[in-house]
Amino acid sequence: MYRCFYFFLPVFLLFFAAQNSLAQCNPFYPQPLSPRPANYTIRVTLDDGAKTIDATQTVRFTNHSPAPIRELRFYLYLNAFKNTESTFLKGTTQLFGQGFTNRGPDEWGWIEVDKLERETGGARADLFAGMRYVQPDDGNAADQSVLAAALDKPLLPGETAILHLKWRAKMPKTIARAGYSRDFYLFCHWFPQLGVWEQNSLGAWDWNCHQFMRHTEFYADFGTYDVFITTDKKFVLGASGCLVSEKDNGNGTLTRHYHAEDVIDFAWSVYPRFMALEDRWRDVHIRLLLPPEHAAMGPRYLDILKFAFEYMDRHVGQYLYPSLTVVDPPFHGLRSGLMEYPTLITVGTIYGMPEGVRTSESLLVHEFVHQYFMGMLASNEKEEPWLDEGFVTYFEDRIIDAAYGDKQALVNLAGYRFDNRELSRLEYTTMRNPRQGIVARPGWLFSDSNDRILQTYFGRWKFKHPRGSDFMAVLHETLMSQPDSAFARRVYGLFETAIYGTAVLDYAVTQISNEMLPASQGVFGPTAGGISYRDGSGSRQMLSKVEVQRKGDWVFPVELRVTFEDGTTQTLYWPGGEGRHVFEFSGPAKVISAQIDPHYKLALDTDLNNNSLTLQPDTSPLWKYAAKAAFWIQNLLQTVSFLA
Repeated sequence: MYRCFYFFLPVFLLFFAAQNSLAQCNPFYPQPLSPRPANYTIRVTLDDGAKTIDATQTVRFTNHSPAPIRELRFYLYLNAFKNTESTFLKGTTQLFGQGFTNRGPDEWGWIEVDKLERETGGARADLFAGMRYVQPDDGNAADQSVLAAALDKPLLPGETAILHLKWRAKMPKTIARAGYSRDFYLFCHWFPQLGVWEQNSLGAWDWNCHQFMRHTEFYADFGTYDVFITTDKKFVLGASGCLVSEKDNGNGTLTRHYHAEDVIDFAWSVYPRFMALEDRWRDVHIRLLLPPEHAAMGPRYLDILKFAFEYMDRHVGQYLYPSLTVVDPPFHGLRSGLMEYPTLITVGTIYGMPEGVRTSESLLVHEFVHQYFMGMLASNEKEEPWLDEGFVTYFEDRIIDAAYGDKQALVNLAGYRFDNRELSRLEYTTMRNPRQGIVARPGWLFSDSNDRILQTYFGRWKFKHPRGSDFMAVLHETLMSQPDSAFARRVYGLFETAIYGTAVLDYAVTQISNEMLPASQGVFGPTAGGISYRDGSGSRQMLSKVEVQRKGDWVFPVELRVTFEDGTTQTLYWPGGEGRHVFEFSGPAKVISAQIDPHYKLALDTDLNNNSLTLQPDTSPLWKYAAKAAFWIQNLLQTVSFLA
């Protein structure tokens, strides 16, 4: 009891201090970091009883292209939760482990634009009559997640359109992240937001504004945000950017003004029982919001987050925003967790998470690393998800394993020990068919010495919406600067196969044989000493053979470690192109085991169980199966922590 008191005392002191002072962010950079074509001022009021928001919004959008723009396109993501005919919900009855049918009318969500005007020289043109829902991806007429609006006159190159909107939305009972659970709310993709005006694959300028699909994420343009949020005073609020001011309206509500720069989106969350922990990493203000029952996770979150800041700063580049808010939803709001937004991430845990189970820390690191690839680079998550999720998963694995140690970083509990990289590999190898899509784990082909590739990529393309071809150009350029150009071309080809191909990687040790050869016997010579005869009584040699096979269609160079009965080992290199190859060894000791990829570099190998073979009975097969059991236990733990 007393130990609990002394633990919670500093936590509640931090909470009290946070509620009585504004979170102070360092200033943003004096010069824009991005082109900032789309800039938003939003004034929104939350009606907690009705679960609705009412808002006015001004958008200043600049045409940076050489082509005139004749219509606008807005994301209206909340309409994905309007009914079961939306593209997001159509064709399924469950998401995140829960059903969403049989809801009452007040549990669905929607967003409606009531006014859209364009301001020109003090006059306003009404664009409302020219609005219509469009379905550019699947033609589903019931889907209302993209709104098109014809302009009264073209927006010419270099011109800025000032748009005024009035809109309202009903927040859904949470189906997938956005919405409410009791008195907890997450407002993500909650406002009418412009798509990205850019060149398409054919070179024509057009809107990149996809419908909201279940298996895609988000893509928007850079800008500044000034968001004025009015809520009941009972709510503790976290949001993207920095808190600028807080005004008591005298009617039981507060209006908080948040400001963010060079971001592609804005998200916020409220909950009356949030505890707020404030901290810093260098000049970055950290704000952690968590329910009281998760107070024990506070120090764990902050420790790994600071480690991740340091790691990414050293290996990729500088975190260029002045703040980061981490939202840990209450137990009943877990379906809003595990997602990334600019300068705000949501995580997830359960009460009493053991110290030896670090899934919550791993998830936090994953969402934080998105700030680089989703946030500052802002690649197109919808069309090329590997540019975001692939690199994020790579660094998640590296950071967690570096922080807590290989082979035990993720779980070290009751004798079960394994790390983040093993879990990521499991996600690939347990797919129904590893050929079903391209591999979004490009980082597995990198070693620590190749950080400079990603540093170059990040430094060159931050705030510019890079595409896959841009990364591949950096990769090619960096590799070709190596003295061994043949090796560089081979590495580039392997990476290209990993990203754009569907080949399966599977190498196996299939057979070991040992045969004691007879000693030399017969007539030898002539030599200077004449002819000699050997009767077979001399020393004998062991001829050992190790057969390896390439069972998949992906050719990849591998290492083979061979262990002999006397304890010595040899490591050999195999280009891996043959379907079958036999290595031969002669000497006094027989081969007792052989292992392909002894250092576990090939995380894409679909079957590690056939990578090794031993002739000496021992307990290693038991450990092999124990490791697989641990993988499934980890999956169970992660699932329970998210869905319970």
